Amino acid sequence: MEKLRAHVPVLTELNRREKALLSICAAMLAAILIITCISINIRTNMQREYADVRNQIGASLYSDLYMLTQTFDMTSVPNADIKNAVIPQMKNYFIAATALNEQLNNIYGQRYQVLTDSDVSTLRAAFNAYDAAFRSDAPTDLVQADMQICMDRIKELLYTRYSEGILRAAR
Repeated sequence: MEKLRAHVPVLTELNRREKALLSICAAMLAAILIITCISINIRTNMQREYADVRNQIGASLYSDLYMLTQTFDMTSVPNADIKNAVIPQMKNYFIAATALNEQLNNIYGQRYQVLTDSDVSTLRAAFNAYDAAFRSDAPTDLVQADMQICMDRIKELLYTRYSEGILRAAR
């Protein structure tokens, strides 16, 4: 043990040049440590902001999809103006929802996309069927049944993809 101590220089035995080099190394180590802590803090804040924006977009999408389903419920109200009020309002919610859904997909990836391409095309087909029925003055009972299937799918998505108002990633 004494032999080991004899070979390790004591700080007082170091010359000026060695002390300066040791001081520079200690300062560099401290600077690296400080920069690392700052970088970790910045990264954490960026991730938090990124998640906050995702949650805000997800909440807006939830609201539009929920209002789409609620507006569809108006089709069962007697004397409701389905052609001029209900369906146009539903289309507005659908357009807003698909825009937000595309943004979630583009920014955060498919795991955060709520409506699949199949869901979107099925809804578009249901809206087109309503338009065709209105143009030809045909009854809308079959079209309404198809749209009900779409609304049930949306309600299922809202239930499975959101937890306490926060969008969850798909599995």
